[in-house]
Amino acid sequence: MLRSDQVLVTVGTACSMSAVGSTETYQARVAGSDEWLPLAAFDAGLVELDPNAAHAGDGMRWADGDHAGQPVSLDELERLHGDALRENSGIRHVPGVRERAPRVVTDIAAPLPHDLETVGLRRLAGLRFEDIRASRLKEMHGLFQNDPLLSPSLQSQLFAYGALGALAGLPRPLPEIVSDPFAFRVASATAFGGLDGLGQWLRPDAPLPEGGFPKDTFAVRLAHSLGSHGPALVSTMLSPAYGISRVLKNPELRESLRSENVGFMRVPQTPLTAVGACASSLVALADVAPQLLFDYPGFQKPKMVLWTAADAALQPAYGILEAFGGGALMTGDKLAAKNAAHADGVVRSVHDSLAPFDIDADGTVVGHGGSGLLVTTLDFALRHHLDITSIIVGWGQSAEAGGKAHFAGVGFGGENALVQALDMAYEGHGYGVHDFHYLAAHATGTRTNSKTDLGTALAGLRGAAQRQGLEGDLPKLFVGTPKAVGDGHTMGETGLKAVAQALQFVLGRKAPGVPTLRRLDPDLADVAGHFTLQAEPSEGMADGGAICATQGFGGYNGAVALRSATADAFARYACDADVLKDYLAAWPTIRAEREVRERVARRSPKLALAMAERHAWKGLDA
Repeated sequence: MLRSDQVLVTVGTACSMSAVGSTETYQARVAGSDEWLPLAAFDAGLVELDPNAAHAGDGMRWADGDHAGQPVSLDELERLHGDALRENSGIRHVPGVRERAPRVVTDIAAPLPHDLETVGLRRLAGLRFEDIRASRLKEMHGLFQNDPLLSPSLQSQLFAYGALGALAGLPRPLPEIVSDPFAFRVASATAFGGLDGLGQWLRPDAPLPEGGFPKDTFAVRLAHSLGSHGPALVSTMLSPAYGISRVLKNPELRESLRSENVGFMRVPQTPLTAVGACASSLVALADVAPQLLFDYPGFQKPKMVLWTAADAALQPAYGILEAFGGGALMTGDKLAAKNAAHADGVVRSVHDSLAPFDIDADGTVVGHGGSGLLVTTLDFALRHHLDITSIIVGWGQSAEAGGKAHFAGVGFGGENALVQALDMAYEGHGYGVHDFHYLAAHATGTRTNSKTDLGTALAGLRGAAQRQGLEGDLPKLFVGTPKAVGDGHTMGETGLKAVAQALQFVLGRKAPGVPTLRRLDPDLADVAGHFTLQAEPSEGMADGGAICATQGFGGYNGAVALRSATADAFARYACDADVLKDYLAAWPTIRAEREVRERVARRSPKLALAMAERHAWKGLDA
């Protein structure tokens, strides 16, 4: 029996941003809810919502223009902006791509919707220069210049929005829960560096920016070319705020950073940044999870981890659409040919052109995304009355061998990651392969990946079953994928977004199916029978299990296994009896209050800034 301090859990739900929109918008799309329209309009900056309203459409007001502050109805919003909001979200044709990158093979992509790629995400997150200058974080205003060459890159903005937005799940300010910042760590992942300024700054033939070169070219290069910049920005925003120039003039300020833990300073641990191609975020979890559980003389293990991932691979100038080539990407020509070839009259739009496990699966669609989720131990969550939303019962990572077509092919052996995760679930937690019901698949949208995706999952389940001494039929897992909802392939972030949806499943809420599935790929006949593949979402299971598995180009693989958090599940572990009894009595209230906090925070303006102001460790002059 594992002790409660040897068990990892998630706290709250993941906060995310993708081509479909923010967390609440995405979940409304999955559920087919009529709240999607007002939530999408909020993402677009068209309306302000009443975050306390039972329905997102109740209490809407125009955000700006001549009618700013005036009420708006759902019917009026639909009439004026419904078509545009739908057209500008999810997978879509992106105008002007070939003018910016003439050699690209497609204009189909999944960038952020509405104006979020340019000014909208900074507005929604509260990361504009004027926002910071007027906030408690004004000491660090220099990190948020309006100059596009010095402002936080899109990737950094995605990190800040997703990671800081996850803190909405906490019932009290973070410093009241983790009093010593050194017991906190950001664990991040990305497949690409923050390449926003690459075309401008690293190409020798690039034109001069308007106004000539800025004085601090070093800062510009760092702001837009380091994949670690976003995680560091999150950590900095949560640290005690001291301007360097002020500290140089008043060195005594540094003394206020001294910790009660003698010899240590009151600063968070350095962010962990994992780069493992499309498996990056699951690799990051596999790297940081042992640190939360590891005991060694003198080792200062983190008590809480903010797990986050972000990628903005379409920047700069959609160059990746040139690099991938037509073989791996969905294109307009392919889509037209598929539609022309089907005699049943079913026409596939660009919005559902990423079609994993379908006969039409002929290419992936690159998207942007960022997510964040809190992870801690069961013991810590119970003692601090944090809402435990799932139990992380296993994780794993592995490489591959053979089968490569240069670098981006899919090889063999990736099932090791899943077998490792299922071994941990069985040997450490007592959950066998039959205790899992949902597979959040990698599902990039190519026929090759459709085969390897299900084939690897099946091989992993079979291998784990053999190791558990089981015979007979394997469980028939329901398959879902965020990509087919409209995210596109968000590269290194994709595994964490999959975990976010697996988390919805084990909470007993609707989780994605494969909504673009029309005609099952006949090449999957032998393996597809072991899974439930359908377009409709799953209703979820409040006492169920889910697994996520990702395959990354170059041979990176990651997997994670989740189980529902229930009173019976907690009974599997050695917990302090009084602590557990107290928690279970309060849990219904803890859960209800957390759900309200997350909804209010994510439907209110300036999410990232509001969370940073509430949860940052304070400096001397707080």
